[in-house]
Amino acid sequence: MSTVRHLNVFGDEVGAISPAVGIAQFLVWLQGKRGRSGRITSPQTVRAYTSALPTAFAGIGVLDELDDTVGRERVRLNVRTAWAGGAPSTFNARRAAVASALAYFEDQGWIDDADAVLTGLDREPQPKPDGLRVRPREQIDALIGDRRHRLEDRTLWAMLYATAARAEEVLQLDIADLDRPNRRARVIRKGGKADELMYDIRTARLLGQLLAGRRSGPVFLSVRVVRDGTVDTRDIDPATGRRRMGYRTVERRLDAASGGWDPHDLRHSRLTHAGEDGATEADLMLLSGHEDRRTLQRYLHPTKDGAHRRLDDIDARRGAFTPSADDLADRIDRAAQRQARTQLPADTRPLPDVAVYDQLLTRSRDSGHTDPGRGQEQGPVS
Repeated sequence: MSTVRHLNVFGDEVGAISPAVGIAQFLVWLQGKRGRSGRITSPQTVRAYTSALPTAFAGIGVLDELDDTVGRERVRLNVRTAWAGGAPSTFNARRAAVASALAYFEDQGWIDDADAVLTGLDREPQPKPDGLRVRPREQIDALIGDRRHRLEDRTLWAMLYATAARAEEVLQLDIADLDRPNRRARVIRKGGKADELMYDIRTARLLGQLLAGRRSGPVFLSVRVVRDGTVDTRDIDPATGRRRMGYRTVERRLDAASGGWDPHDLRHSRLTHAGEDGATEADLMLLSGHEDRRTLQRYLHPTKDGAHRRLDDIDARRGAFTPSADDLADRIDRAAQRQARTQLPADTRPLPDVAVYDQLLTRSRDSGHTDPGRGQEQGPVS
C-alpha cells in the first residue's frame, strides 16, 4: 500500500510527533473520511474515538516509541486494562479505534509497523446473536412500567425499544430534535445518515413527564453536574448544568434493573417482535435504519411464543368460518319454511282431540271458569 502523506498542520517534524498531536491530526482526517457508503464518518464514531485514543496511548512520550518493544507493550497493557474486562463488543470496538489510528500513523511515516503494535492483542470472540437476546414482551413492559426505576431510565428504555435504535443514536438526541406531535425524532444514524426515529404513544407520554418545562439541551441527562468548562456546552442542560447521559451509565443501569440485559437487546427484541406481528421487511428497515437486507436478517429470530401466538390467530380465523352467499341463501330458505309452519292462520290449525276437549270443558264448568276452547266468560251452570 502506498504511503499517503498529509499536511502536518501542527508543524511537528516527522519522528518527533507526540501522541496528542498525532491523535489530533488523525481525528481531523477521520471527521472528513468517507466510508464505502459514500457518507462521512458519523459524529458518534468521532466522539467514541476521541474518548478511547488518549486512554490507549497514555504513557507514550513520542510515537517513535511504538517502534520498540517497551512502547508497544505499554499500548497493549493500556488497552487490556481499560477494556478487557468489559463486553467483547466494547473491547473489539476500542481495539478497532486504536488499530485505525495506528494505520494512519504508519501512513504518515510516524511509525514503521502498525500491525506489530497490537500483535498478541487479538479481537475477543463475540457470541453470535441468538434467540436469547429477544426478551419477552411482558418482561419489557414490566421493566418500563416499574416506577421503582428512575423516570429518565424508563423513558430511555421505552424509546430504545419503540424505535429499535442504537443506544448511541438515542443518547445524542436533543430536545430540538423531537417532533413530538408526530412522534418522530431527527437523528444521525451509524455511518452518518440523517434519519427519523419513530416512537410509540407510551414513549410520548413518558417524554412528556420527563421533559416537563425543558425546551433545550439533551433529552437524556446524567446526574453529574458540570460547570467547569470541561464538557461541550451542547452536551449540557443549560438550566441544571447536568451533562448528557453516557452509554456506560445506560449499560450499567439496565444491567442492574433487568438482571443482565444489554441496551442492544431492546433493539433486537423490537425488530423480532415487529416481524412476528407481520411487519414487512421494508417496515423493519425503515424502523431500524438498515440499508442491507442481509444485515437485517440477523435480528429476525422467531421465538416459540411468537410462533404460538401466530398459530393461535390462524386457528381462530379458521374457526370463525364465514359462509358463502349460496350457503346463506339456503339457510334463509330453511328459516322461512320453519316460520311458515309455526305461523299458520287460526282456522287452519288442527283441532284438539274431542275427548280431551270434553274433559277440559267439564273441569272448567265445575270450577266456574271460562270455556277453554272459546276464550269467553261463561255464567255459572244451574
